Amino acid sequence: MANTSSRRGRLRASATAAVLLTSLTFGVAGCGTATAPSPESTTPAAQSATIPPTAPSAPAAPSAPTQAPPSSIPSTPIPAAPSAPQVQGEILPSSAPVTLSIPDIGVTTTLLTLARDDKGEAEVPPGEAGSPAGWYKFSPTPGELGPSVILGHVNTTTIAEGVFYRLHELKEGEQFSVTRADGTVAVFAVDRTEVFKKAEFPTLAVYGNTDRAEIRLITCGGYEPSTGDFVENTVVYGHLLSSHTG
Repeated sequence: MANTSSRRGRLRASATAAVLLTSLTFGVAGCGTATAPSPESTTPAAQSATIPPTAPSAPAAPSAPTQAPPSSIPSTPIPAAPSAPQVQGEILPSSAPVTLSIPDIGVTTTLLTLARDDKGEAEVPPGEAGSPAGWYKFSPTPGELGPSVILGHVNTTTIAEGVFYRLHELKEGEQFSVTRADGTVAVFAVDRTEVFKKAEFPTLAVYGNTDRAEIRLITCGGYEPSTGDFVENTVVYGHLLSSHTG
């Protein structure tokens, strides 16, 4: 796409990815919490960006779990973002996402817009039964260059199954779509599904610059009954396959 607005959109998306890398550590505790640490914060040593080859496993949760209160993992210094790579594939202009459809796991949800609260933490979707997923507004919109980030709960405050309860089941090649405010439907293909211990969250792999339009669907996993906490994060990586008018 050679027009000026497209180039501007690509630069914006690359800049957004760089901001995520340098200012955001994303730990999902309870189901989705991100921390944007202040520049002066002192932090532990940087974590590795290597992704452990952990096979997804079904989340274990009690029949009526109580949603853990939002909290964040310790902020971690992140290496400087690499320069923007050569762009590949279709890139869409910026347009806020409206709905997410994942047929293979029976998900159709409206999408909230999630910002940051006055503590610098990302807002999370409500924890009540039937709560929708949400798009983190400081990531690219779905279809733009870079990794768009969508959060959803694995459980709720009253029942075991949240909107992303079956997220771990998604397999490579399966497709899902995001309908955007401009009427465009962005169709994504799953690249892989990974499960990590929260302390091993691969920040660079999730938020780093990419050479195409990508997406991340994130939730919790690994319910620990003895503490009432979720000790893992499930991340689905996908890329833009095509788009059409809705």
